[in-house]
Amino acid sequence: MPDLSFIEPFGYSHGWRDIVNDVSFDVDERRPDDTYSAVWASDDTIALTLGQSIQVQAKASDPFREALDPVPGTDIIFTGAGTVTAMISRRSGQSTTISVTAIGGPVTITHLQVRALPVPTARTVKVSASDPVSIQRHGQRSNPNDAPWANAHDAQAIAQLLLAHYAHRRPTVQLRLVSSDTAHLIQILTRQISDLITIRHGELGLDADFHIESIDHTIARMPSESEADTGCEKRVHYATLGCERTGMIVPTDPFTFDVAGLGFDDGVFDPTAADDPASVFIFDDPSQGRFDVGRFGT
Repeated sequence: MPDLSFIEPFGYSHGWRDIVNDVSFDVDERRPDDTYSAVWASDDTIALTLGQSIQVQAKASDPFREALDPVPGTDIIFTGAGTVTAMISRRSGQSTTISVTAIGGPVTITHLQVRALPVPTARTVKVSASDPVSIQRHGQRSNPNDAPWANAHDAQAIAQLLLAHYAHRRPTVQLRLVSSDTAHLIQILTRQISDLITIRHGELGLDADFHIESIDHTIARMPSESEADTGCEKRVHYATLGCERTGMIVPTDPFTFDVAGLGFDDGVFDPTAADDPASVFIFDDPSQGRFDVGRFGT
C-alpha cells in the first residue's frame, strides 16, 4: 500500500491476551464396521392415511456409510389395511431424511429404523504440543478450541501452526481509511483479507508489517462545510481494517527449481503462508509454470 493517511479512532492492542503456548486436542480415531446394524431407530407412532407421505429426520450418534432404504416388516413395523414404501435422502454421513408413503390403505407405524455400516470411535488419543520458551516468559496459555474431524496427524499440524503463530504476542490494530481522494478509494475497494500492509504510527513508535484480518465498509452521511446552512448532507465511504502484526521472517534464498544457488543444497523452504502469488509455481502457467521462474510453494 502506498503512503496513505488514516484517521481516528486508531485502536492498538499489545496482543498479550492472544498468546497460545500450550495446545492439546482429544482426537477420536474411528474404525468402520463391516456389519450392518441399526444406526438410528424410533418407536414413535405415526398414522398415515391412504396416499399420505411423511418425512422423518434421522440423526445417528456416529457417522455411517452405505445406508439401506428401510424395508417394510424389518425396518418399518406397522399395522393397518395398507402397506408402506420408504426411501432415504442420503446413504453416508451422520443424518438422513426418510420419506415414507402409505399405499393401498391407511397404516400405523410403530417402529422405524435405518440400517447402515457405522463408523464408531475406536479410541481417543490426546495430541499435544507446547513452547517452553513462551511458557517460561508468559506463563502457560492454553488453546480453548477443539479440532473437530481432524485425525491425529492433522491435529499435530494444527497445534504446530498455532504455536508458530501465537506462542509470542502479535499486536493488533484497527484503523480507518476514508475515501478522501482517488488513491484512498482504490485502497478501500481493493484491499482483501490476508493482504500485507505496512502501518506507521509516530506517537506509538509503530513501523511494522501487518496482515489484514477483517474489513468493515461503512457509508455514512455527514454535512459538508458549503452545505451546512442548507441542511444537505454528503455520503462518505470509509473502511475499518482489523490487522495483526506478522511475525513471519521470509528468507532471502527461497528454494527455486533450476536456479543455481537456490537448489536443494542452498535454497530453503519459505515459512507457511509466505508464498508470493506473483512467483509461486503454477502448473501450466506460461511464466510461473517454468522451473527457473516459479518458486516452490508451501
